[in-house]
Amino acid sequence: MTTDTEEKPSEEKLQPSKTTADQKNDNNKPLPPEIMDILKDLSENNKIVFKSQQRGEPELLQSEKIQLAKDVYQRNPQTFLIRFGSYMQQKHLEDFARLSIADSDEEMYCMVSEYQRKLKTRQQDVKNRRYVALQRLIQDGEYFSEQEMMKRSPELYHELVGQHLSKEERQMRDSYDVKNTTFSGILMHNMERDEISIIMEEAEKKIKESQSDESCDSTSSSNSSEVIKEAKKDGITEDVVDSVVPQNFRQQWGNFDNEQQVCSSSKVETKKEVKKKAVANKIIPLDNLITADERELLRQEFISQMHESFLNGQDSDFDYATVDDNTQYDDLVILNQDREDKYFEEDDSDDDDGNDKDDDVGEEKRQISAVMEQ
Repeated sequence: MTTDTEEKPSEEKLQPSKTTADQKNDNNKPLPPEIMDILKDLSENNKIVFKSQQRGEPELLQSEKIQLAKDVYQRNPQTFLIRFGSYMQQKHLEDFARLSIADSDEEMYCMVSEYQRKLKTRQQDVKNRRYVALQRLIQDGEYFSEQEMMKRSPELYHELVGQHLSKEERQMRDSYDVKNTTFSGILMHNMERDEISIIMEEAEKKIKESQSDESCDSTSSSNSSEVIKEAKKDGITEDVVDSVVPQNFRQQWGNFDNEQQVCSSSKVETKKEVKKKAVANKIIPLDNLITADERELLRQEFISQMHESFLNGQDSDFDYATVDDNTQYDDLVILNQDREDKYFEEDDSDDDDGNDKDDDVGEEKRQISAVMEQ
């Protein structure tokens, strides 16, 4: 027989512990694809330490990194945000706020907003630092020398610059001051020259292969017929014509009295260069000529694209971390200009609000004056 004083078992004691079971169930639930994209992006960031490891331990696999980040997210999204928020992109922060934060959780929304603000500031800092680094590299001269840019982007170089150079200009480009260097320096230059030669040959081959067969055939047929007609007029025999007319014309460049350059659609070696030039000089139409100013314009376009590639982080062999995270590249002039721009933007906004208030006050005064006059 029980008495009222006897302690009754509480409902909490009757219910089984559910923390472990619920946690396992939560871990088995599939996450939204947007959250999985966040986890994948974080796993590819080498700056993040997902787990403390002893020296000599094998590096974590990407799947292991994803699982560690997933465990943190499923235990507590706020802890996940605190730990990884500074590494998340703008889109990821927006997805996280939309999928992982309750509408009433103002603290979490404030945290996301702060990370977004820092991200925007970070992007501007990176942009400014890369610009300063660009100016220094241009001044240094090596990284943005013609040879180095040619190695980084051989196809673009050939398309805009290389194919327009004469033989003498190419020799001058590849020349080297052997008098003012060491023997090892000469060997290094020869190795680099051979490397550049291989790269440019591959680039020319790719460009040639990418050309349309129909275009090549029609161009070859048209140019060959013109060569034959002009050659016969000049008394050149068919045997000579056969030896100087290539199946596919290469681009040929030479200096003329009017500073114009000869060009065609492709480039192939000929057996008798002198006779070919004599024929080509007679039959190349004026529409295919290019001036020295146009050549310089194409060169500047190539340099501009190489500068833009650097600023956009597209130079795969360059370690951008040495610039993006380096405060030594913070240009005070640029920083002050950014601060001034931000200040004046805020000031203009305040002025607009003030003008609205002044209009309201003026309207009130006019209404009062109208009442007093009645």
